Amino acid sequence: MSAKFIQFFDVLPDKQEEFENFLRKNYIPGINETDLMKVVGSWRVASGEGPYHILESLAASLKDIHAYIQLDHIQKLNHLFHFLITNYKTKVMVPTGHLEAAIPEGVHYRFNHHYDMDTLRFDEYTRYMRENHIPAMESLGIQMIGGWHVAIGPGPNIVVEGAADSIETILAAVGSPEYRKLNDKLTTMVTKFGSKILVPTGLAD
Repeated sequence: MSAKFIQFFDVLPDKQEEFENFLRKNYIPGINETDLMKVVGSWRVASGEGPYHILESLAASLKDIHAYIQLDHIQKLNHLFHFLITNYKTKVMVPTGHLEAAIPEGVHYRFNHHYDMDTLRFDEYTRYMRENHIPAMESLGIQMIGGWHVAIGPGPNIVVEGAADSIETILAAVGSPEYRKLNDKLTTMVTKFGSKILVPTGLAD
């Protein structure tokens, strides 16, 4: 079972250049060289609440993430990392099973939803996502690439990821009557609903 380790943070205003150099030359290679996790994305939040930088890593299992966190080398890298950032938090996420996780090739932009699900409506929610929401979002140009449950970290506890070839595609979808109808239905089954548009920083390429 795959698992994601997500780091959220803001870069200190006078440390942007130093941060980018450290991420490219030390931090991301240091993570990848452990063979426990691989960095698969570096994002800036273009729309939605902060923190406004996201580093996305993928592991084969929760056990691998646990082993990664305890490595002396990683703890030293994290110590240096924290001299460059603020508002740091993490989430560990596991698949919900509603979507087969996939990472699109090439440059893409993310449109993610996050919320808490009404557990009393779990079957209705699952059926709605499979039969209505996912096909409709993809017809609007948003490729649905993953559904995740937050196993460790702050909520909301469900994250559903979408990807598109441009921000214009995302904005066109969000502005459509079809999307509004989808959200009207979805928000009857969830609470603490929010969304984010993420643009790639290029630092993880």
